[in-house]
Amino acid sequence: MAEARLLYLGTDQGLIQLANPGHSDRWREVGRALMDQRIHAVVASPRDALTVFVATDQGIYRSSDGGLRWEQLRAEPVLSLSFGPGNRLYAGTQRGAVLSSRDGVDWEEHEDAHAPIIQLLDLDDDTLLSLAADGLICRRALDRWVACEVHVPNARGLAATYAAPHTLYLVNATSLVTPYGTQRLPAPPTGAILLLRGRDEVLLVGTQQQLLRSPDYGSHLEAVAGPQQVTVLITPPRFIDQVFAGTADGALWFSRDRGRTWVELRSGDPPLRSLAFARAQ
Repeated sequence: MAEARLLYLGTDQGLIQLANPGHSDRWREVGRALMDQRIHAVVASPRDALTVFVATDQGIYRSSDGGLRWEQLRAEPVLSLSFGPGNRLYAGTQRGAVLSSRDGVDWEEHEDAHAPIIQLLDLDDDTLLSLAADGLICRRALDRWVACEVHVPNARGLAATYAAPHTLYLVNATSLVTPYGTQRLPAPPTGAILLLRGRDEVLLVGTQQQLLRSPDYGSHLEAVAGPQQVTVLITPPRFIDQVFAGTADGALWFSRDRGRTWVELRSGDPPLRSLAFARAQ
């Protein structure tokens, strides 16, 4: 059976589902869902490509058939989702709690940050990071939360290197914050930040104007032609040179050369806030 690639676009006005049945860049729309809701986060299950979870102001939803049918799993505002330690699904809520579940039905509540959890980031060493709206960063190991010891005022997004997963890169209201110092950016960051794995990792940072790229962990940043006002960046698993970017003006962009050059795949949608990629047989 041929491989099908699935791409889920979380927008300010619902979820858009795209499919690519081959290895081209010809993505076609195959469905829409939850069109009356703002999609804060969407993640595809690493164990089942047809299972996808979505976070909205109304709660957490799940589809087990690639987006054809949906069920609500929890009814409270949720801003972030990630798979993390123990292959559990983690959710960051508006009220500041982190939830986890093995099946999406029964949820365990963890440390309360007392501020909305705007990002969850899974590291490669069975560690999950949570970023709260007040800039507090906490780490969860496989069996417990460890001390919340990092605080970056006005933090909007974070990324970690693959070579050293506990080395963090962050953006706040004006700047890029790295282990080597703070660099003011030419335009305010949107919160989109990504490190591409590889022998030479590449840093991508979205701003309210151009997308910035650095081949040296942020020491030198250059604007790339193409996407503007990038709000979300993802790299498909096992495709370390490829990147998808979603923008505030509803455009979807793609790069296959580690962010050097870009092609627009789609435009005219509501603002894009989250992307998820899956492969199904």
